[in-house]
Amino acid sequence: MFKSIALNVNYIAFDDIFILGVIPEFEKATLAEKWKLLTSLFPEHRLVFSRSVILILHKFFGTVNLVWPMIIANICWALCALVFYRAFKVLRLSNWYFVPVMWLWFNIQSFENIFWGVSSLCNFGVILFALCAMYFAVYQPGKVALSLFFAVMATFTYGNGLLVFPVIGFIFLFAGRPKQVLVTMAVTVVIAIIYFNDFTPITKSLDFTKPRQVQEGFLGFFGFIGSWATLAVYSTPHWRLYLAVAAGMVMIALFLILYRRQYLGLWNSAWLEEPYDNRMALFALAIVLFTGITALALTYKRIPTDMFEGMFKGRYRMYSILWCIALYFGFLSVSKAKTRKIGAPIILLAAVVMNLVILQSNFAEAVNNRRAAIAQEFNARYNADWLGLRMFSMDQLYFESIRTYYHSADPLAENWNPRANGTNLKCDSMYVPDEIALVNNQVMVGFYKDSFTSQGDYSDGAYVILKSADHVYASPPNQLAVPLKTSVRRLMYFAKGVYASFHEANVEPGVYDIYLLVRRNGGNIIYCTGKTWEEKE
Repeated sequence: MFKSIALNVNYIAFDDIFILGVIPEFEKATLAEKWKLLTSLFPEHRLVFSRSVILILHKFFGTVNLVWPMIIANICWALCALVFYRAFKVLRLSNWYFVPVMWLWFNIQSFENIFWGVSSLCNFGVILFALCAMYFAVYQPGKVALSLFFAVMATFTYGNGLLVFPVIGFIFLFAGRPKQVLVTMAVTVVIAIIYFNDFTPITKSLDFTKPRQVQEGFLGFFGFIGSWATLAVYSTPHWRLYLAVAAGMVMIALFLILYRRQYLGLWNSAWLEEPYDNRMALFALAIVLFTGITALALTYKRIPTDMFEGMFKGRYRMYSILWCIALYFGFLSVSKAKTRKIGAPIILLAAVVMNLVILQSNFAEAVNNRRAAIAQEFNARYNADWLGLRMFSMDQLYFESIRTYYHSADPLAENWNPRANGTNLKCDSMYVPDEIALVNNQVMVGFYKDSFTSQGDYSDGAYVILKSADHVYASPPNQLAVPLKTSVRRLMYFAKGVYASFHEANVEPGVYDIYLLVRRNGGNIIYCTGKTWEEKE
């Protein structure tokens, strides 16, 4: 899957351009200026790890193939499973009991993390470092320096990394290690001072005087924890968001019920009467605390900007799965042997079904997003006034200067010149669209009768081109998945046909000829449609 979707794509998201923008000025900067370059753009210093990786890659290779940070990020993802396994081995159970963790963890619901060139480093990196910090705090509390090192790494990787400090502080408290608690508190203060130096919030925070925000924050908190239950990341019915809210409430309730006999031991350990000695249960509790604090922080910061729906972004989905894994580890650590033996096969079956349903619900979206990256880069290259550049206050010259660092291919421009004057392109034959319409400020062009299969990789597909005398735009082929029951019954996945959409804000006024560019196995065929579109505003 990674090879067919990601390895053929070397394109960049515009917000990542700011991270690659650290390269040209870094070598000539002073030490203080280098730190500022590593931490600029965001008010918290949360991009140091990702920018450092980019700088190291550029230093050694003189370029940055965007597949490389994807691979590094996915290695971080895999190493999380190794941390889970090391924690699991303490129980001395058969490895069969670990299998559900793998089915839970390696799912495609966070495909944004899997296939993003730079942002994946932030999202998978912070989880890996946080898990390592919690692991060493639980299983090797005498090595407090290791736990604090990974906590610092998490802090300078992404926004919620700082939250691991109070979690490992609680772990040391429950383990009956007051000296480690004091050391953690002291390090936390120092790191927080560095982290929030020159702090200037760039977004609004939740306003508790506004009932609507409080309501959406309440629902968003539970929805974040139960977000796996929406199954599809995007294009999901709105009612499923509320299903995720219910799932989050159930997941929290299940953990509280599961630990009902642990409360007294945890309470006594907090008052230094007797250390809590169930290390697997403590590790599961640490994951829950980290996920819960992350949910609270995200609710506080994102609700005013993104509202309730913004709590369900694909890159957040790993935290919902983290809670599921914590639930399972809690079940293994506090349940009786007979209960484990009965429950584990049921949980394994549920994890397999969950993984495959999530795969069926999200694979088409992942493919469409990678094709969208190809079209986005094409539009930015050939339209100096494209909205994607203007919204980031970026000119095309700067965009092209950044491209020299990652050398993306230009597959949609093969066999023809997008910059050629005029609208007439050399066509192989005629292919008339089934629909041309304006729907909710989107210019929709649909071809619904044929299946446009991918022969090589998923840069293959049917792209729609709008060409005027001054502009040329590409839209990726959006393909839909058939319903799950159809996939099972007919052993097919993609439905027939594709549709393309151009938002009017991205299309400058003019008369455009419409073309269909079909890419198969690395080659392009351009079809005339005989149709035009006039954009008036």
